[in-house]
Amino acid sequence: MRKFLLLAIVTLSALLLLGGYRLTALSAVKANFFMTPEYKIVEKIQEGHDIFYLFKRDKKEIYQTVLVQKNVFLYKRVYATGISSTNDSLETIGGMSYRLHHEGTLFVVLSHDENVSYITINSKQGIIKKSIEHSKLVSFYIPYAQQIDLLEAVAYDKHDRPIYYYGYDDADNLRWNRVDE
Repeated sequence: MRKFLLLAIVTLSALLLLGGYRLTALSAVKANFFMTPEYKIVEKIQEGHDIFYLFKRDKKEIYQTVLVQKNVFLYKRVYATGISSTNDSLETIGGMSYRLHHEGTLFVVLSHDENVSYITINSKQGIIKKSIEHSKLVSFYIPYAQQIDLLEAVAYDKHDRPIYYYGYDDADNLRWNRVDE
């Protein structure tokens, strides 16, 4: 009986490990083939049972957003998205929209412009406004799936004048565009 119980525990543990389940959220992220030592953690954002890790890989100039969810006492990577680094005055460094057992949308912006005071997005609940500082990031989370290009994000200065809007430019690239362009 003991051998059977031991064999069952070893088999179950092996299946969980092969299925991507880990004891910690970060170990679930790092268990994936794309996650190499070149990726450095930028931020960890937790929204309810959802844990988001933002990574940057300097060599390829890419930001990676990874969603991890907790199942009972184990963690599993669910989704990962990548966004190219642009070095624009405002830079979207993370974002994803998902539908699983529940829905959600994450949108993360990094400011390189001292004139930007706050950013707004349009949600079903109304306008969400968050302050942002130079060289800092701000994250928006909404509890439903929404494409990030439809969030109608706008960046304002301290005098409440719009400076940037998030949308497609003339070359059909999704990025932050100056209002006066």
